[in-house]
Amino acid sequence: MQRKCPSITSKGEPCRGYVHPGKEYCPAHDPSRADARRRAASVAGRSRSGGEIHEVKAKLRKLADDVLAKKVDKGTGSVVSQILGVLLKAIEVELRERETTLKEREFTEIKLPEFSQLQAEVAELREFLDQQSSNERSRNSWAR
Repeated sequence: MQRKCPSITSKGEPCRGYVHPGKEYCPAHDPSRADARRRAASVAGRSRSGGEIHEVKAKLRKLADDVLAKKVDKGTGSVVSQILGVLLKAIEVELRERETTLKEREFTEIKLPEFSQLQAEVAELREFLDQQSSNERSRNSWAR
């Protein structure tokens, strides 16, 4: 059975992560992974698209209100809303691109090393079991 991580989260609650064999902390709190986590967070932190989306939504609301109040004619309102729609699509593509970059980084810097470590541990366990099995066969052949 795997142990639970001894760390306390930023909310002051015990971490629910599991500790890999041979480690003291879960991957999210392992000090040896601090640089990889910092780099991944740096990429995520560069995203300002949430503010851009909020700004476009506010413009669309104002535009709709202005068209309804007849401050802006329907033709102009339609063209401006189409342009803002294209801007929203561009922001969406940018967000997906950043998310993909972040996931690739997380995979190569965090998940892949963990997987490689687990593969090595499984290989060690298999070797150990093979030796155990071989030793038992040897004992059984001597007992006959």
